[in-house]
Amino acid sequence: MKLPLWMIRIRWIAALPVLVFVALGAWAFSSPVGASPDDNFHLASTWCAGGDRPGLCAPGSKPSERRVDAGLVLAQCYAFDANESAGCQADRGLFTDDRTVLASHGAWNGGYPPVYYAVMNVFASPNIEVSVMVIRFVNIIFFVLSGVALWLLLPVANRRPLLLMWTVTTLPLGLFLIPSNNPSSWAITAVPTAWLALYGFLKLRGWGLRRVLLGAVFALEVVAASGARADAAAFTVVGSLAAIALCWKRDRSFFFALAIPIIMAGVAFAFFINAGQASVASNGLGSGNPELDGTADKRSSWGVLVGNITRVPFLWQGAFGGWGLGWLDTPMPTLVSLGSTGVIVAVLFFALGKSRRSRVWTAAAVTFLAAAVPLYVLQRNLNYVGENVQPRYILPLLIVIAGVLLLAFERKGVTFTRAQAWIIAVVLIPAGSLALFTNLKRYTHGLSDESVINLDANAEWWWAMPISPLALWVVGSVSYALVIIAVMYFAGHGGRRLSERTISA
Repeated sequence: MKLPLWMIRIRWIAALPVLVFVALGAWAFSSPVGASPDDNFHLASTWCAGGDRPGLCAPGSKPSERRVDAGLVLAQCYAFDANESAGCQADRGLFTDDRTVLASHGAWNGGYPPVYYAVMNVFASPNIEVSVMVIRFVNIIFFVLSGVALWLLLPVANRRPLLLMWTVTTLPLGLFLIPSNNPSSWAITAVPTAWLALYGFLKLRGWGLRRVLLGAVFALEVVAASGARADAAAFTVVGSLAAIALCWKRDRSFFFALAIPIIMAGVAFAFFINAGQASVASNGLGSGNPELDGTADKRSSWGVLVGNITRVPFLWQGAFGGWGLGWLDTPMPTLVSLGSTGVIVAVLFFALGKSRRSRVWTAAAVTFLAAAVPLYVLQRNLNYVGENVQPRYILPLLIVIAGVLLLAFERKGVTFTRAQAWIIAVVLIPAGSLALFTNLKRYTHGLSDESVINLDANAEWWWAMPISPLALWVVGSVSYALVIIAVMYFAGHGGRRLSERTISA
């Protein structure tokens, strides 16, 4: 029996998003409350985004303070010590005692755009653990729906670049942050999605429904990115310029279509200029370490610049396991960092050889910005790489760079051999499984005892739910493995376009 094209598409849409949802869900459960960077700031900001509400947020003794549940700002009792499990939360009664504290560290004093916190405030409740997990799964759904929207709306030729772009760039930092409570989740999802939606929008002709919907997706993702982080607002403009450069045509219809990205660039600029984060561009950052804050006058400007230029690759590689997860306190095993970095280098090197000159130059321009932006911010305060600027800030741009080069897979003749696809899968699958295991072990037992294999035995922290840490690791690892196998199968069979195939059943 021959299945029509629309049924083939439904099969892919139904299977892959579910697997991605389950895999990211495992990562969401692998970390306790407060595990993502600066969660004491982000959780308090989320709970207070709706103003003064009984049981959620109350006025403080000063206009710059708010009174919130102690669990929102003290949950990271395990931070900065990889040997400390999250069992300290129960020891301190953070989610059982009815205790509030004054918080002076929050978005009510400025510093971040308001949209992310306002949306997530809808899910805030006195039950912090439940609300935290609901917010994490809302972020997962946003990521999955963004991918599904692009899958349905982009031309068939763009589907392999879409899948590969996310597959080779999200291990491990993306897998950790997308299902987190950090606004970087939206930045990582929305900046690359907005870029690819605009690319598809500008490639299409006429004003059919597909093109209108792609324009709507682009606009929504720009608002999401800009409403989450000011730097993400700037990155959406970079992505828009990249899409325009890749699609440039000298005709009237193309110039009319540019009205959409121009308007959204104005929206992004408004978010950027009104966020306190934007002051970093002019004022720089402190070191983030009191012992270093007075050392700027002892550092040579040229010495810092030259040193940072040589260290920028270390900042990029931090997104692929070179830096720790969480509060930078969960180091990844060498297999994870080496495997993830090796795959992205190999895949992009392969795509580079198949790319048109315009795409190579566009990727080079975005790469230059991915180096120049952190270098500038660090130079303002004579900080070295490792002080303040983190890989998560740059990851959205790195995904765009990968996506630009992976557009080479639009051509049906560009495909992985079976051996290449299997090598990528054989590297990514164990690396992803080990990264999840390490993250689980860090919070259930701490990382001091390397001999701990059974995550269920003597766990010092876990959620009040029937599935155990070890079972969660198995479910997450199997789901991630199936995602990788599906993507590699699709990438390896790109020589025959999906629109030209039918499946016998």
